[in-house]
Amino acid sequence: MRKIFLACPYSHSDDSVVQDRFIECNKVAATIIECGHAVFSQVTMSHPINQVLEKTEKANIGKMWAPVDAVFLDLMEELIILDLDGWDKSTGIKREIKFYQQRGQRVSLWSEVKHEFS
Repeated sequence: MRKIFLACPYSHSDDSVVQDRFIECNKVAATIIECGHAVFSQVTMSHPINQVLEKTEKANIGKMWAPVDAVFLDLMEELIILDLDGWDKSTGIKREIKFYQQRGQRVSLWSEVKHEFS
């Protein structure tokens, strides 16, 4: 069983883009789970919580999640990035790539590995 941290671009000025990213991330996470692997999908977990945050400003949401992500980054063994538009500009994804590369663990784009989950 592979232990996968699924990264996905999230923040955007258009709320409909954020919602679309959430849905696409859930689809990929479901595919990974249906193939018998463990996945931590940060966007799947955080998006519903972000919708009800009352004390955290939108600009600080990423900073708030960073220590939570660190726990799951450490538990998982590889990173798959859902390479939707904007993934390469995400500071969170850059941090996650660096983490796994420093540990010598696999980092992949979904578009390059989705055939492994069919």
